Formats: sequence, C-alpha cells, structure tokens
Amino acid sequence: GNAAAAAAAGRVELPRSLLPHFAQPEVHMSVESAAKLLGFPGEKELRSFAGKQLKQTEEEPLGSHVGALSFKRLVALSSAKTPAARKLLEEFLAEKDMVNLPATPVVAAGALPRWPSCAPEELGMDRAPFERLHQYFQWRTRMRHFAGIACGIVRNGQVVYYQEAGYANVESKVKMTGDTLVRLFSMTKCLVAAAFMTFLEDPAACMDLDDPVHKYIPAFSPAQMSVLPKRGQKENQPLERPITLRQLLTHTSGIGYGATLDDPWPPQKGSYYKIYEELCEKTRDGSIKNLEEWCNMIAKVPLKGQPGHFWDYSYSLDVLGRVLEVVAGKPLDAVLEERICGPLKMRDTSFAVPKDQAHRIGPWYKSVEIDGKPNLAHQLEVVDSGGEQSGWVGGNVSKVLSGGGTVEVPLVMKGGMVSTFNDYLRFLMMIRNFGELDGVRVLRRETVQLMITNHVPASCNGKKTVFVFDKPGVGYSCLGQIQAAHPKQDKGTCSGEYGWGGLAGPAWTIDPRSDLIVLSMTQTAFVLDHEEYLRYAARRAIHQGIFGSVAAPAKATSYPPEIFDVVRPKAAQEVGAKEDQASKDTEFEEEYRIAKTTRSKTAKERAILPGARLDRHPSDEVDSAVPLAEASQESEATPASKRRRYSAGTVPIASDPASSPLGSTKASSSQATAASSPPSAGRAQASQVAKAPSPGKATFPAVSRPVEIDPSKPEELLFSRVAVRSSTAAGNGSVSKVLVAEKARITAIAGDALEVVAEGSWSTHNVKVGDVSLIEESQFGVPTVKSTDPKEFPLPTSSRGSP
Repeated sequence: GNAAAAAAAGRVELPRSLLPHFAQPEVHMSVESAAKLLGFPGEKELRSFAGKQLKQTEEEPLGSHVGALSFKRLVALSSAKTPAARKLLEEFLAEKDMVNLPATPVVAAGALPRWPSCAPEELGMDRAPFERLHQYFQWRTRMRHFAGIACGIVRNGQVVYYQEAGYANVESKVKMTGDTLVRLFSMTKCLVAAAFMTFLEDPAACMDLDDPVHKYIPAFSPAQMSVLPKRGQKENQPLERPITLRQLLTHTSGIGYGATLDDPWPPQKGSYYKIYEELCEKTRDGSIKNLEEWCNMIAKVPLKGQPGHFWDYSYSLDVLGRVLEVVAGKPLDAVLEERICGPLKMRDTSFAVPKDQAHRIGPWYKSVEIDGKPNLAHQLEVVDSGGEQSGWVGGNVSKVLSGGGTVEVPLVMKGGMVSTFNDYLRFLMMIRNFGELDGVRVLRRETVQLMITNHVPASCNGKKTVFVFDKPGVGYSCLGQIQAAHPKQDKGTCSGEYGWGGLAGPAWTIDPRSDLIVLSMTQTAFVLDHEEYLRYAARRAIHQGIFGSVAAPAKATSYPPEIFDVVRPKAAQEVGAKEDQASKDTEFEEEYRIAKTTRSKTAKERAILPGARLDRHPSDEVDSAVPLAEASQESEATPASKRRRYSAGTVPIASDPASSPLGSTKASSSQATAASSPPSAGRAQASQVAKAPSPGKATFPAVSRPVEIDPSKPEELLFSRVAVRSSTAAGNGSVSKVLVAEKARITAIAGDALEVVAEGSWSTHNVKVGDVSLIEESQFGVPTVKSTDPKEFPLPTSSRGSP
C-alpha cells in the first residue's frame, strides 16, 4: 500500500493536449520548447524570469531540460506573466481527462505502458555529463555530422536521459523523434537471433545449437559445398565438417559478406566480395524471388574458410532466418511478428512500411566533408529517399527478407527491417529483464543468460584467441559483440557489456554490471560514435555521482576516468547566464577533431565500414600458407592469387624432420597425444603443399614481421612465439642464417640456450637466442597493420634475411 501510494505521488497529471510535447520518454522537454508553450519570446527570457522565482523558493535552477513535474511548476509560476501560461493553468484545473506521467501515457492504437523515468540524481548519477553531451550532439547536428538523432539512457529500468536533435528529413524540416522510422540493417540480426532462441528453448522443436545447418536446408550439405583454396592450392577444398547453427549465430561459419555502401561495383579483381557478385545482381534484378532461393544460391558459393576456424562478419544470420522459416513453416516476417514484435507490442517494427505511414520514414543520408575541411559543416547526401520513394515502402521493398545483411548491390542498398527508438527500446528492456516485459514472457531467463555469453570459443572448437575484428577481448554473443576482460581492451569499455549497430546509423549497448541500456538512433551511414559517447557520459555520470568532481577530462568524448583525485568544483554561474555560442562551438570543434584522429573504431563500426578487409582471419591453429617466393610465381590476375598474397595465415612446419632447420631432437609428450588423433583433411593437404625453403632463398613467415631479440635479456622471452633461423649455404660457399617459415614457442631458458616446441610437429628442440626472432602476436595470428607497414611483403633480399 505504501509503495503504491508513493508511486502514485510520483506521477504528474497533464492535459492530454500537452502529450505530444512530451514524446518518449515523456518526462523530458527542452527549456526552449517549454518557453514557447509558456508564451515567452525565447529560452533566455524564461530563464531570466523563472530563475528569480526559483531562487526565492530555494529550488534548483533550470537545466537543459525540464520534466513533467518541473513544467507543471513553471506553468504555475508563469501564469501571472503570460496569457499562454494562464490558459494552460486553466486547462490543468478544468481538464477531467488527464494523463498520468510517466506511468501511463496514451499513444495511437491503444495504451502502452512506458518506462518510469527520473532525474539522474535519484539514481546516484551526476547531471553535468548529460548536459555537456546534449550540447555536443546539438553541435554535431548543426555541423551535419548526422542529420538527426534520438537517443536515451536507461539505468535500473528507469529513463535518466533522452534527447532528440536535428531532423528526420532535412529538406522538409521534419524533426527527429522517438517515433521516427529508421532502417535497422544489422540490428535486425538481434531480432532474428532472439526469435531463433524461442524455438531453441522449445522442446517440441527438437533443436540444438550444434545441429548441422543441412538438417534444415539441404543445400548446405557438406557434400555439395566447398571452401576457397588455401595459398598454394588451385582447387576448391571440401568441408572438414558441416556448418552448425551456433556458427551461423556467431559468424564463424566460413560464409563471407557482400559489398557494403561505397564499395566499388562491379567488384574489382581480388575484392573480398567478388564471389557474391552474381548473388547480389540476381537479387537486385528480381531473379531471386525469396529467401529460400537466396539461401540455396549462397550455398553454391565457396566458403571463405573452414567452418569454426575463424570469425568473419557474414551473411550467416540471413541464412539463420531461412532456418526459422523452415522450422516455423512461415515467412520470416510472420515468424518475427509472432515470436518477438507481437508479444512486445513493437507495432512499428517490420520489413515494409505501409504507404499510409510512409511520411514517418525520412531519407537515409551520408555525411561528407566539404573539400576535406572537417571544420566546415558537412554535406548530407541522400542514399535512400524518404517517403513513398524509400526502398522500404510499397513495391520498392526487397523480395528477400534479409536478416540484416546487405543483400543487394551498393547502388541499391537494402537489407533488414525498420523500427523506432520507442519500439527497439522495448526489445532491449525485455533482454534487460531476462526475457520478460510488461508481464509477458518472451524468453526463459536461462535462455537470455545463454544468449549474452561469448559463443566464439565454442564455435571455434574451443579456441580462445579468436576475437571480433581483432579487437582485444571482444567476442560475439547471440546478439552482437561482447567485451571480455583483457589487458589490451579499448579504454572506456567494460567487461560484460554487449550490443550491436547497423549500417544506417543505429546502435545499442547493454551493460549488466551497471544496469545500463544505451540506445541511439540516427539515419546517417557509417556514423556510430554517438552511441559510444552516450556510454561514456553514462559512466562519467555514475563516477561523478560517487566521487564528485575529479581531476579527469569532462568532454563529451572523454571515456570514464580511472583516477580519483578530487578537485575544487567550479563556481556556479549566475542563473540565466548563457555561454558564448561561438566559444562553445570552437571548443566542440577541437574536441571532435581530436576524437576523430585518436579514437579506436569499435567492432560495431568496423562491421559497416567500406574498403579493403582481410579476406580471412585464421587463428593460430589454422595452417594455410606457403613460402611467399613460391606464391609469387602464381598468376597476378586471379582473385585467388590476390587473396593468397594479401591474406595472413600460418605456415605449416615441414613434415620431414630432416628438412626442418630445427633438426630432430626429442619428441614432446604432446606429440604422442597429437599422433593419437588423426589430422584434419585441411592440415594434411597443407603439409603436402608446403615445401622446405630453397637454398640461398630467404623466406619470411606470413603471420607477422619478426622482431630482433635483445640477447642480454633472454629471460623475458619465456613462452614467447618465435620464428627460427636456419644455417643455409649460399651460392658462393658461405653459410648465412636466414628466416624460414618455422614457428615455435619458447618453453625453457638456460643462459643463451632455449628450448622450443615447434608448431605442427609439437616436438621440442634446443636452439640459441641468436637463432630466433620474436613474432608480434595478434589475436587472430595475423599482424596488426600499421601505417608504417608495407602494403605487401617484397621478395626477400640477402640483407633482409641476414641476422
């Protein structure tokens, strides 16, 4: 009873006529909007008048936004000042049909419960980071870095921040709101994965994460599929094992991706998406009429690698969408409506926009710098028109119900569903509540717990060194990237947080440790940094709420501080004072410039960016290379040769011990274990292809550039990965040491003598410190590209090969 009374007391009744001004979440309104409703000429006049009144009653001064309770107070204060405020007060007193905010607002098509909302201070968060972020996003929209944005932060299930800025349609000056329809693209994958999990948890479906895909789609039978040739091979290879449902969920199936926006079309020779050219063209011209035909055709395209060997962003979730159709016996749009959108009352989330709602979807833009000058306002180019001309309206909709993949060519980029901020927040709140929303259970709690764990090790045969886009500690859950604790993880990230984004500009993150939901919606391609800055602001607000003002950056682009030195707070400014706009814009311009040049792209951003990508991301366990000198003899014109030249992989140790520069000493205990297990077909074939280096020719391991070792500090090398030198006779009779494609791990050190375990044969050998060079390891077993690195490794020279 006391709890109910307290909740009722927290509600604020407003006339229904004011409801549109309090769009989701209803408790926030800009001071500028409030000034117009109250009849003041502008925000400055309202602040000047209300500031004096609030100071007399010792109330807090106005911030950047006001809530329902604050607005009701302003109506009472301003009723003696303006006719508009008096009229509103009379409406308050006379209106019988009042709306309780924030608990039960009324929307079209019936009442929907919305989220309880509160001031940040009520949940121990400082308001200052949010006010800074609000001004920064306003500046970003004025600079046209994105056309418009609707974003919000939820903590402990309550909305603590919400902002709308800019336009959904810049030309028509239609404001961006929480009900603006946005293109989800890859954020559709999250809905498809959730719908799939509803079948997985149902015993009647008899499904398992490790079921082979060909159980549901016969075209994916391993006997009918193939894998692109490894370096040194000319023919496509057979599959070592069938693709599983778990590998589809986590992009470890070996399937690749087509072109994204701004990628050249038709594809150039050697392009990573060249193999999908015919598939995309047939989708565009209507030859492929549904998802079933699309999946049957993509099964004929060779995989980019063996299933479970590496992580690569792909069409896998689109194929999983077809699995849903087979299991449910219905089209994908009907399955998602029945399993996810319907129960969650996501009324605006669909694959197609009805013509009578076409006015709610604005153009999809791309922000372009003018003459390469970032300090000037950008130019917004239209990628997809809004209204009835949009590719998501009427007869323009793609016939293939894509699970989020860009299934058509870059000139007609389509894929996935449309939704709104309000709708998608309902889905995220369900995930935050472990499968339940408004008394409706969509998923079991245990199922959601399974969904928000890292599945990449299980999908990659237990390997723990496979990371998403080579980002340290970043794995992949059933819903998107998930951050694991790692000493080299990006600053500002927290272990356990998970989320994803889309090509058109939307992105989200859930941090279960801080009970945060961050959702940001734009319609500007390639721009996802706004969601990261929302996360930063939320964590700075929590930090400052606990520790107060600390000696740490307080910019909108600053990641949460890691220090706790208390500083003296700045003196409060006079109520109603307004900072000089030009000075603030200059400050934001510098902040944006620094962030643009120093910040690391998130996995969400790397998933949508155009340009060259690694053709494959082999892990340390994948042997798929030959000496570069041999590979360079292949035809330069074939995509396969370019793929072998530009892709990074590991090199198998020669199977003949006599040809090994390490020689043969003693077999390790692990060798017997390895001998008891039959080698995979791919490893056996690679061993046959690999050859010992020719005399007098230096060859470099393709995995990375070796680094010379300081002989004075051999103890620092323990457990390091090294390339081993070998004594090789040159043509003039001299003997020199050159690098060969032999890799090993140092297991013991005694002075300048090293014990190493060779990869592949797993035998131990004794070498000298001068005979090895350190390999710079990365998470995939491939080098991290640096600006100083050559684009290609040139043919080795004697000087490069010398110790």
